[in-house]
Amino acid sequence: MTGATETIAAFATSPRSGVSPTAGAVARVLQDTVAVTVAGLEADVAGPLLDWLEGERAPGAAALWGTGETASPSQAALVNGTLSHALDWDDAVPSMAMHPAAVLVPALVAMLASEKEPVSGARLTHAFDIGNAVFRAVSEALPLDYHYGRGWHNTSSTGRLAATAALAHLIGLDAERTRHALGIAASSAAGSLANFGTMTKPLHAGLAARDAVVAIGLARRGFTAHTEQLEARRGFFAMYGETTPELLGALGERLAHWETEWVTDWALKVYPSCYATHRAIDAAVELHRQVGDPSRVTAVEVSLPLSSTNPLLDHLPATGLEGKFSLEYTVCRAVLDGAVALADFTDERVGDPQVRQLMAAYRLDARGSEAAEHHTTVTVTLDDGTVVCHGVDVTYGDARNPISDEDLRAKVRSALASAGWKQDEADDLADRLGTVPTAPSLDWLQDALGGRR
Repeated sequence: MTGATETIAAFATSPRSGVSPTAGAVARVLQDTVAVTVAGLEADVAGPLLDWLEGERAPGAAALWGTGETASPSQAALVNGTLSHALDWDDAVPSMAMHPAAVLVPALVAMLASEKEPVSGARLTHAFDIGNAVFRAVSEALPLDYHYGRGWHNTSSTGRLAATAALAHLIGLDAERTRHALGIAASSAAGSLANFGTMTKPLHAGLAARDAVVAIGLARRGFTAHTEQLEARRGFFAMYGETTPELLGALGERLAHWETEWVTDWALKVYPSCYATHRAIDAAVELHRQVGDPSRVTAVEVSLPLSSTNPLLDHLPATGLEGKFSLEYTVCRAVLDGAVALADFTDERVGDPQVRQLMAAYRLDARGSEAAEHHTTVTVTLDDGTVVCHGVDVTYGDARNPISDEDLRAKVRSALASAGWKQDEADDLADRLGTVPTAPSLDWLQDALGGRR
């Protein structure tokens, strides 16, 4: 049986032709990812990160998005990847805990800056497809429930392998050197769920993007690693998972499946908070509409599968950053306001007496049974004893209930406005990013991402 490392390397480096059927989705994810990354320049993590970079800056042509500055490809991947995930407003995967675009897009765009020959948008799109497939197929083979349950942040750990495979295709690396690159990347896999609610959580995405760029850069110059690292006795799957021969044997089939089918299991976030809060927020927004006067709400209860609580805080949030990982806060804020917006994740908003009072009357019913795996119900009790509830299976923004073009453009405008961009500037950038998958050359992309025009 072909080993996992060889299977992934062969998959990543086999030629593709024509425009990918995912081109439309890739255009949307590029618009979304760039917008939330530039908005991330206003996040708390940006200050210390960029201050650190000033003392470490390596020359290069890779854009630091929205700043008008450049750095080396690995440093740009680190900064842009961190900022992509800084607001927890980046893409998500409904069936698996991961944020592919926050790792893949910063790594791919940064790597473009190191290439002497022009790279087409079609090639970048195929590389993105490959990264998405590796993200999902490796997560299935671990399997993810075990990996994530042990406390590994999958966006970071598996993300390194996914981005490495994507970059190998982007630059045309051969299969043998790609195996070495995967081995290099696997030795840096890390990321702890314990850091959720801190600046280090988004750093996980940036480090994964950076390490993939480094792994490819080393491997293309002859740097070596174990060419069967992933399946080796003490390799990636043994260290990070509890896989079986059956799961590993299906890896090639799953890679082929996910290369185009990732678009069916993908979401653009409407709310800038952990994706595990989104179904409950949707339900709470609807209850706000039904109740009319939120001051009448005296108690809130959320019922959802126990597994959905894995990335969430087990205590009341004390900061705006913690609020992004608090079901109590996000649901109560949605009940009170009928929305959850970027401005709601400040220390002041999380400490608001009205929302703290309602959080004190919050109850969680985490179901052990997975019979209704994704169903989430929010119930509110009113001051006259009336009980009103609403359930959600598929949140808005999921591929099965996709965000509209109009709402995506509104999100892009809102995200860029938070960083000082005007509407026409935001629209111009979004329109240009929409052409990426079919562009004959992307030699203009670094300049377009550098800042406002």
